[in-house]
Amino acid sequence: MKAKARSFGKSAVALAAIGIISKLIGALYRVPLTNIVGAEGMGLYQMVFPLYTVLLAFCGGGITSAVSRVVAKYTAIGNDEAAQRTLKVAILPLIAVSVVSTAAVALLRNVISGLQGNSEAGIAYLAICPSLLFAGGISVLRGYFQGKAFMLPSGVSQLVEQVVKLALGLYLSRLLLPYGVKYAVAGALAGVTASELFALIYLAVRFWIAARKRVRYVAVGSLVAETSAEFSAPRPVTDKMLLKELYSFALSVTLGSLVLPITQMIDSVLVINLLMHSGATRASATALFGLFVGPVGTLINMPTVVALSVAIAFLPTITSAVERGGDPSAVTRTAAKWIMLFVIPVTAAFMIFPDSVCSALYSRGLTAEQLQTVARLLRVQAIGVFYIGVLQLATTVLQGHNNAHRPVINLVVGACVKVGLTPLLVRAFGIIGAAGATAACYAVAATLTVRCASSRMPIGVSVADAFIKPIACTVAGAAAFIGVSALTAMTTLPALWQTLIAGGAFLTVYASGVILTGALDVKAALAHARARRVIKSGGGMPDVPPDN
Repeated sequence: MKAKARSFGKSAVALAAIGIISKLIGALYRVPLTNIVGAEGMGLYQMVFPLYTVLLAFCGGGITSAVSRVVAKYTAIGNDEAAQRTLKVAILPLIAVSVVSTAAVALLRNVISGLQGNSEAGIAYLAICPSLLFAGGISVLRGYFQGKAFMLPSGVSQLVEQVVKLALGLYLSRLLLPYGVKYAVAGALAGVTASELFALIYLAVRFWIAARKRVRYVAVGSLVAETSAEFSAPRPVTDKMLLKELYSFALSVTLGSLVLPITQMIDSVLVINLLMHSGATRASATALFGLFVGPVGTLINMPTVVALSVAIAFLPTITSAVERGGDPSAVTRTAAKWIMLFVIPVTAAFMIFPDSVCSALYSRGLTAEQLQTVARLLRVQAIGVFYIGVLQLATTVLQGHNNAHRPVINLVVGACVKVGLTPLLVRAFGIIGAAGATAACYAVAATLTVRCASSRMPIGVSVADAFIKPIACTVAGAAAFIGVSALTAMTTLPALWQTLIAGGAFLTVYASGVILTGALDVKAALAHARARRVIKSGGGMPDVPPDN
């Protein structure tokens, strides 16, 4: 019988929307947390994350994309049994890695924090290391659902993480603040651990329900041309073959996901010590580092997760097209358009209005001088937002062609540029120099990765849709922001409300421009989604769960 296919465009929008909501919650979390623990506390909080992110990558960072790709591949060629066994093959090695990583951090926490320049971070490492035990299971289950083109569980699990972290993390940090800033930070990180546990429980329950109902998911790229040719019977695939296929791909992705966290870990040692060498006290250096990776890092990560969500949603489509011998260039053109429609206005807003953005979010927790520093950092790092979006697109194209090692090499080159520039720029410009080195890293990595992707296949990005129209709409939105800001400045409204109203004007004008110029053809997308159908043999089970 026929059943409606899941549109990958719809999946991309859904996952991106949930990603935006999750990051907004994350930003909401950082704002009151900054107000609770202050700049020094945020410095302690962020000192933990570079090493934590490195270990998180070892405990499953690359396996999500690997599982997604392998599941999409075997689903596309009709071997559902191999796609199902991918879960078991992927999870077992991660269990051992997670246990070893958790024990190592717990035992060496004081040594690590001492090397970073502030031994008070030791208790923070102890609070967050148990979350590594849950990382592997989360990564594998997310990869499985994404490979089956079912993006909802991944998105909802992200929401679960953020909501639990927000509620429990802030509660524990306030509860423990009377005992000292380091204990308040440890309470916030204990909330992160709890959020990972709840996310894993949700994904496991979701998978169990799907298995009980015998739900079949069919990964179909809505933008990939279908052929009427029947696929031959699936060849037997052993666990050894699956293991090799998974981890040969996951190794490249994991190495790629390790590059930036390692450079951030180097930053956590290098930047603080460089600032102290230049005359700053330990508390002042830690606070400056906290501003660099805390409030600013949160804002930079918001558009990053949207670009990543779009890229993740289209990876199974590109993989399916490559395995079928089709042309995935239409998919990449659409993904490029959506990514640019988001990162271009965000880049502009961060570069033109950093003072308004930072004051609206952090005026209660930071001093006027610290707000000025955060705004300067945000303006410098804003250019990285654009290059992050370009990098995500090109990386997905290469991963879909089983060329995941190329982005890794390019990221290493970018990271080397960052590490080389950091001492020079920090000595010359202080903490602002660290932001400049980070922006240079993304620019170099993105440029090299785009060259590699273009040589692999013609991406065929529409310059008008991906660049000219978003830039024109951004200019109109910026003009609206400036005009409304001038009008509201004449009123007695609080500064926060003035910024919010002006921001609403920016969004309204930009969104209207995107629709009016045809940069995002909503009618065509909806008509395309209604027109697509998939013929599924056997049974009458729906392709998607009822609540999707």
